[in-house]
Amino acid sequence: KQFIQIDIEPKEMDSNVEIVAPLVGDIGSVVSALLAGIDGTWPAPPADWINAIVTKRDDNIAKMAPRLMKNSSPMDFHGALGALRTVIKERPDAILVNEGANTLDLARGIIDMYQPRKRLDVGTWGVMGIGMGFAIAAAIETGKPVLAVEGDSAFGFSGMEVETICRYNLPVCIVIFNNNGIYRGLDTDPTGRDPGTTVFVKDSRYDKMMEAFGGVGVNVTTPDELKRAVDEAMDSGKPTLINAVIDPAAGTESGRIGNLNPQSVVKKK
Repeated sequence: KQFIQIDIEPKEMDSNVEIVAPLVGDIGSVVSALLAGIDGTWPAPPADWINAIVTKRDDNIAKMAPRLMKNSSPMDFHGALGALRTVIKERPDAILVNEGANTLDLARGIIDMYQPRKRLDVGTWGVMGIGMGFAIAAAIETGKPVLAVEGDSAFGFSGMEVETICRYNLPVCIVIFNNNGIYRGLDTDPTGRDPGTTVFVKDSRYDKMMEAFGGVGVNVTTPDELKRAVDEAMDSGKPTLINAVIDPAAGTESGRIGNLNPQSVVKKK
């Protein structure tokens, strides 16, 4: 395999693997130069390959559509993100901030963006805790409404910044996908004597945190309620935190973090 790397920082070349064609510059300028250098002899991608990709894309969109329209209570991730997908479609000028586990992974594929430089998330390295700082910076820099879509675990890293948001009366709407834990909110110890490290306090009301600092707090249990609450927050420009109740069993673990939880002796037998 051979790699071409576009990077604005020359020192980053060859940092992981050998780069056969290092292209130093901002990505916009480099891509423009590449496009200008491509003449009519550049081979087009095979038509059957393009058609296969388009067919797969269309099949995935059709398969996902009913899940995004589901109006269940408690919500699953797809139903809740379907509501937020509509919000961004109707408000393409808004800034979207996103971090979490399932909340991040699924939002990246579900919420479409319609304008450049409107989306901020944790990037390649998945660094949790940037959400509130990103939301504050985006609101101050642009003056536009900010929608911060947070997993309950990710929010915990910098959640006290809601005080800053309220103190400066910033137009930030925070939606916390509250499924009582990381990936899932189901405990392995039904007695509660030894709670799992990935399981949080059941039925926490994060919206009360925002109210404590003078902001607007809302608790929602359906996609319709979520859409309505976000619209009101974005229209008002008031600091708002929406506690979106997600089914604790709806998540999918993408790693092996659940192995850190204590295991039930009864179940082992």
